[in-house]
Amino acid sequence: MAKADVIYINGYIYTADKQDNVCEAIAIENGYIIATGSTQEINSSRYVDNHTKIYDLQGKTMMPGIIDSHLHTFWGGMQLSSCNLNYQSLTIDETLAIIQDYLDKDNPNHNANWLQVRGWLRQEVLPIGTDITRFDLDKLNTKRPVILFSNDCHTLVANSIALEKFGLDRNTPEPSDGKIGRTDDGELNGILEDAPAMRAFDSISKLTDEQALNIAKLSQAELNKQGVTAVMDARITETQADAFLRLQQQDGLSIRLFGARELPPDDVSSIADIPNVIEKVKQFAARYDDKNWQPKPGIKISHTKLFVDGVMQAPLMTARLLKPYQLENEKDRYGDLYYSTEMLDALILESAKAGFHPHMHTVGEGAIEVVLDAIEKMRKALPDADIRPSTAHNELSATHQFARYKQLNACVVFSFQWAGCSSAMVEQYQTLFGPERYNGLEAHGQYIDAGVNCAFGSDWPIDPLNEWYDFQIAMTRQIDADHPRLDSDRNLTITEVLRSATINAAYVLNQDEYIGSIEKGKFADLIILDRNPFTIPTNDIQNVNVLTTIVGGKTVYQNDVI
Repeated sequence: MAKADVIYINGYIYTADKQDNVCEAIAIENGYIIATGSTQEINSSRYVDNHTKIYDLQGKTMMPGIIDSHLHTFWGGMQLSSCNLNYQSLTIDETLAIIQDYLDKDNPNHNANWLQVRGWLRQEVLPIGTDITRFDLDKLNTKRPVILFSNDCHTLVANSIALEKFGLDRNTPEPSDGKIGRTDDGELNGILEDAPAMRAFDSISKLTDEQALNIAKLSQAELNKQGVTAVMDARITETQADAFLRLQQQDGLSIRLFGARELPPDDVSSIADIPNVIEKVKQFAARYDDKNWQPKPGIKISHTKLFVDGVMQAPLMTARLLKPYQLENEKDRYGDLYYSTEMLDALILESAKAGFHPHMHTVGEGAIEVVLDAIEKMRKALPDADIRPSTAHNELSATHQFARYKQLNACVVFSFQWAGCSSAMVEQYQTLFGPERYNGLEAHGQYIDAGVNCAFGSDWPIDPLNEWYDFQIAMTRQIDADHPRLDSDRNLTITEVLRSATINAAYVLNQDEYIGSIEKGKFADLIILDRNPFTIPTNDIQNVNVLTTIVGGKTVYQNDVI
């Protein structure tokens, strides 16, 4: 019998297996977990020889690596390396001052380059309800094209130079999948919403290969630091995939990268377009997919992505509802659906036929409902297919939908931090939805109680990357003791939270055979923590620090400070 390359002993090792077992020790060989058990069982001649490294955990906690099953990996790295407003609530003047300071200090050689301003909260511009427009950005002392890209990726504001480069003017027709903001006299105000914002962002001049590679390195290092060992990039592009592929070829990839390829409404104007669109996804996947899936981290394009609706918060209110928003001046506003039901049905079915797992952005219960209808049709057409459809966000759900998810074996990916709300946001929700629908807000516990597979996705950089803070909010439903609790649902337990970020997320990615739990035969994706999340107070969860991150048996992050 082959001996272990390394064993870890004397630990509190949470396995996340079906019984949530805890063991003391594990043995690893060639990146695989070959045994779990007591220290006495593992630290024996059965697994150990003169070449085996022995690590004494000294009671520290080990658990499976975090699987972040919905985020925007490369965008996060871009935000870290550009002008960043750091999610602050700012006035227009304060925003412009930060941007101008960045412009003044930036390399003069960049004077012709785009300036992308990230970490911006449109809904938190002060005073609340204020919008920044191109007329504000035009006050900046610069000849550079400047954009503000909102933290939720649904709003982009461009200065006049940027609008010209985008090819947008007052004669640009109104799109079907979003909005182009205008003044009363028809001039563009620089505000692009939903798909037009993303298209504009994607069209910005490409990074050099070296810039893209550095951004990929930066993003994976930040993720490893927080204990993340696998991710699903919810809108992967060629530039992003190329950068991570180069990292892999240089033996520098330190996360398992899964990708969802978007199927934008603009690409499918009719049902007849769908085969060609799906074929392009197949070709994209063939270019990047690892043919030899092994402990060493690789890349897999496993999902298709559909933006079904928008966002719920004012001023956009583009999330699709079953009943109208409760607005004094607008009685029939339901929000938007970016696909017809016929198109949505066909895209989900054809994605599944091609072996891709459909992953949908659904914020409102109206969007959730049409997606569930489409999944039901897909299940009837492909009753034996191992397809794992999932929806991301589900900020507002209807009571009957929990049972439908369970019946259809559909999954939900939650960004737990969205259950932490300011007093103003709670009041806005109560006003927009009324008392009955309010109880469907961030219904994490109601989904879990219905037996639905619920996973976690940070949605970084829509929010700051702070995995353990997000976990704490799942357990408290409040930002901190000074803010109200969102009382539309129960708190989650630490076990429910950690399973959502490990084995449940692995299931969504169809990877539960390989990762997500500490069991014999699985890849050794592990993290060591500075404290035990099962024994500390709930309000200490956000302070958990990752000491070591291990991917495929190889240490990719070591905290030398603590």
